[in-house]
Amino acid sequence: MTCLALALTGCSAGAAGVSSPPSTPSAVRAAPSGTVTMAALGWKNGPSDRVLLPTAVTIVQRVDQANVITAVGEGAKAASVLATLTATLPSYGWTITASGGGSLTFSDAQHEGAFTSDASLWALTVRVKA
Repeated sequence: MTCLALALTGCSAGAAGVSSPPSTPSAVRAAPSGTVTMAALGWKNGPSDRVLLPTAVTIVQRVDQANVITAVGEGAKAASVLATLTATLPSYGWTITASGGGSLTFSDAQHEGAFTSDASLWALTVRVKA
């Protein structure tokens, strides 16, 4: 539950991540092989069409509200989820703002997101900026 709390409030990742400037996401875009959008997994709110997860991921809890979307999964898949987010977020219009210790933060003009994990679970949340 600690990881979920960190994800919902944002993680304090150690080293600042450097990513290329965000590209403008296209309106309709096919997910790269081995990935699926949160929208394709059933999320209706937020920028769920611009956040990708590995296709083999199992979601154990979810939040799907107008101001926040959250996914929680098993810790065994955390490294795969982190690798997918790191590889795909910049090309979907996000800037990775920090990364380290199995966590990362990211944002665009309207939303901010956080991913964090430990041995038992991972959590990803994206919310509307205040």
